[in-house]
Amino acid sequence: MTANSVRRGLGAGVLVWALTFAPAFADANTQTDVGALAALLAGTHVGSENPVPVSGVVPGALLEVTQHLDCLRLHLEGIPTIGVAATNSGPFGHSSASLGLLNSTLLVDLDPHQRFRIGTGFQLVDLSSKNGSNGDVNEVRIVSPIYAAGTTLPLPKNRFVEADLMVDPNLRGTLLVFNYLGQARPNKPEAGAEVDYAAAYGWRHERTEYLLGLRGLSYHTRNTNLGDLVDRNVGGGVTFEARFLLGK
Repeated sequence: MTANSVRRGLGAGVLVWALTFAPAFADANTQTDVGALAALLAGTHVGSENPVPVSGVVPGALLEVTQHLDCLRLHLEGIPTIGVAATNSGPFGHSSASLGLLNSTLLVDLDPHQRFRIGTGFQLVDLSSKNGSNGDVNEVRIVSPIYAAGTTLPLPKNRFVEADLMVDPNLRGTLLVFNYLGQARPNKPEAGAEVDYAAAYGWRHERTEYLLGLRGLSYHTRNTNLGDLVDRNVGGGVTFEARFLLGK
């Protein structure tokens, strides 16, 4: 499945979801949160063709939308592709890696005050890397289910603490490998897992929420045929988010 087809399918799914529940919006407790997040991230990538870690510090950004409907919330967030490059270079330039994510989850509030929530959804991972030593390029796009949990705990004076966890315990895909001439090499089937976690301190001013926090990611896969490491990506950083609250 290509990234474009996933995005089209996601858009169609959201439209169907909205049209299905639209008649109930007038009587339900609804709210739409639209947010933007900026981050300063540090990460390390190690791959089968990049045994020397590629590390770096890069700025990142994330856009998110959450639609509340009584005890349900549909959450969409996207991380535009971010990349890091190694400081040392080889015959084919600097080794580098890039990563993009799209998460879509449907969550259920477990209590009337919306303090705790759990849910499930899917994730699109778009990962690529270049080996500066031999010019090989690795690319993979994976769509897989994810499981999510979170909490928002209120504090005095319109303050709150928020924490979220997303886990993909059965991440599977096929790594495409190309040499420096662009010729395809044998593909590598891979399987692994991912953990995405975040915590933030927030405060509300009228209909806007601001959050200052931390976010981290651990993503690793191995060749399902040989068992050797295919990709390991570990990173995290400081985040600042502004969330605009629309509706009831």
